[in-house]
Amino acid sequence: MNVIALRSPESLIAGRSREIAAAVTLPVAAAALVSPDTSPLDRRGSAAVSTACVALATRMALIRHIAAPADRAPTVVRPFDPFHDPTPLALQGTGPVPDRVRLRTAGDRCVGLWQDWRRRGCPDDERLGVAGALALGAWCSWALGSPERARTRARHALDAVPDDALAGLVLRSVRARTGPAWWG
Repeated sequence: MNVIALRSPESLIAGRSREIAAAVTLPVAAAALVSPDTSPLDRRGSAAVSTACVALATRMALIRHIAAPADRAPTVVRPFDPFHDPTPLALQGTGPVPDRVRLRTAGDRCVGLWQDWRRRGCPDDERLGVAGALALGAWCSWALGSPERARTRARHALDAVPDDALAGLVLRSVRARTGPAWWG
């Protein structure tokens, strides 16, 4: 028997408001993650990244942005449309070789956001965004060819949100011993 979970109108509205907020904060989050300065995320950047990382579609846009090659770093981040855009090649570890510094910087900043959240006692209202950011950080580790670091980050993201799709994908990729083609 097929079961269809019915959601209340309130939960549908809450979900849509999070997706809208994620899309609105996407440009600020993208800039904060790949900014060339060496400082960790400030309060504004942390809020933008955790808000943008709530939705999987905005994380797909961030992957496309973070994985840009050094000579083609985008100045504008374009939202990802799951109905019209193909899956980013970078998600699969193919396509143009990304800038390692951008990947490392973004991954470290995502982890820093999660560490700060843990230090502050894991406020539940931030759980989705922080787990999404950590899953993005796990993908950055995987993209850099660091499977053990990717595994650890993905597991922590799944501890916070057990059904996070990106963290689950990273963990499955690590378990299958598949890595990005651009470093192999």
